[in-house]
Amino acid sequence: MVKIREPEEKDLMHFTRYSIDFLHVASFERLTNEEVRNRKYWAADQFLAKNPNQKLLVADMNGRMIGYVLGIIESHGEEDVYGYVREVFVDEFYRREGIGTDLCDELIKWMYEQEAKAIQVSLRPHQNGVSEFIRKIGFSSVSTLYEYQSKE
Repeated sequence: MVKIREPEEKDLMHFTRYSIDFLHVASFERLTNEEVRNRKYWAADQFLAKNPNQKLLVADMNGRMIGYVLGIIESHGEEDVYGYVREVFVDEFYRREGIGTDLCDELIKWMYEQEAKAIQVSLRPHQNGVSEFIRKIGFSSVSTLYEYQSKE
């Protein structure tokens, strides 16, 4: 039985490892040692953050963390409050068992409690499996963002 809960101190190592795994999955290129080191620091910062506009939830199976979801709330004016799903990751062994859906459902519930007007998630073009998952849990595409990269 999987339980969605707030992170505990014992989860830091797994969260750090999973956040590095997330970066490997999200990136096209091999990560440098510096990128991995920076991600470790980032993971500790996110794990220890006491930001009321940020939520980190973990999936727990028999006392062991097996996945996480990270989201934030941002205000764009007085009435425009948006929730953003930043990362969702489930250990490869436990994928396709509804755990990512459970994590997102709890995060989305929290975002609506924070009076989010809308909830958004950004994906990179090569994240086809993630795109399929995001659509399955209820998100729909509303725009496409293009970025110009210098040829130099």
